Amino acid sequence: MGAPKWPPTPNGRASKDAMLLGSRAAFAPILLMCYAITLALHVGSIALSTLLPFRMMEVGGSSTQVGLLFSVMTVVSMVLRPTIGGWVDRLGARRVLIPGVVALAFTSLALQLSATPPTLIALMVGLGLANALVSTPVSVLTAISTAPAHRGEALGTYYLASSIGIALAPPFAFGLQALGGMPLAFGAVTVVAIIIAWLVTRVPGGPSATVERIAARFRLVSAGALPVSGALMLATLGHSSFYAFLPLYALSRGRGAALAWFFGVYPLWMIACRVLWRGLADRVNRLHVALAAMVLQAVAYAILALPPAPVTLVVAAVILATGTAVLYPTLAALVVDRADATERGLALGTLSGSWDLGVVIGSALTGVVVDHVSYGAGFVVAAAGATLGALAFASIVLRRRSAVGASARPA
Repeated sequence: MGAPKWPPTPNGRASKDAMLLGSRAAFAPILLMCYAITLALHVGSIALSTLLPFRMMEVGGSSTQVGLLFSVMTVVSMVLRPTIGGWVDRLGARRVLIPGVVALAFTSLALQLSATPPTLIALMVGLGLANALVSTPVSVLTAISTAPAHRGEALGTYYLASSIGIALAPPFAFGLQALGGMPLAFGAVTVVAIIIAWLVTRVPGGPSATVERIAARFRLVSAGALPVSGALMLATLGHSSFYAFLPLYALSRGRGAALAWFFGVYPLWMIACRVLWRGLADRVNRLHVALAAMVLQAVAYAILALPPAPVTLVVAAVILATGTAVLYPTLAALVVDRADATERGLALGTLSGSWDLGVVIGSALTGVVVDHVSYGAGFVVAAAGATLGALAFASIVLRRRSAVGASARPA
């Protein structure tokens, strides 16, 4: 696959402004709408995720029930994403987005009345539905609305918007809670759902291919996306480990103050990387970018296995944020490039579901290792998962090269 170049300047060199600001193709009106929707969705859903553990404790819940909140939400999204991607192929993005917005609004309203741990846990089904029914169609629409030469940049900008929403959500949630308690914060998420609903009215309707062609190729998952999705699942086994166990690891070593270095650097460097390198997968072979990103993740988890110290935490944060920033947008562009026009949504849904599956399996696996061995061993498991993911992906790269070489040989 050739690497598209940035528009040259009169002296023949690539424009630095173009590299930083991006091409006009990545800022088409439909793409701007997608970026706005994902930013708003992440502000709303992450705000709820930030406050719900506190709400669970207010109504007498346990730590186990706090864990169930996120398990239920993640499993619902994981199971549904491939199917929802197929619905986008068959029905178009707008028809799938509407029930997702309704689910987000209903969940935020119902939280006003919930007063028991089982009720809160049950409502996480609604939040999982909302996340899957909104994020999957919008990511698919971003991918299919862009030419391959700019698809990596568009998806990189889309996930940049998601990262900004994630960064804004906690201060948004805690600020509203301080002003008016949980009712005001939950009400604000209802307003966010209304804003998303208005944005959805601007989204074009209709499938990207004829229903007859799509129906003839109906699949539960995209077979073509499975190899890449399997590698991604392995690479994401450690994704939740640094959120769940790094604080506990540092505190157990008496280095709690050092945590500020990691959690201060990681989100800022993630956003910086997505600003600067969101078009990297359009300028460099996508296979090579994704493989390098997985290797960086493996190295970062290995560093986190060391006893926490400011230097190691900063280095790990920079390396991990760099790899994570470019990995998923690159793989998303790759699977859409390779998918048939009738199942691009299914392919991207399969990839998204594999991310969730990796997080679910990795959370449980790392927790068991931490309980029975040590925190450091838990991060070694995370590093091993990312290494296996890189090796699995490297085999895809090698098969691709072999196929290209075979096709180039004279008969």
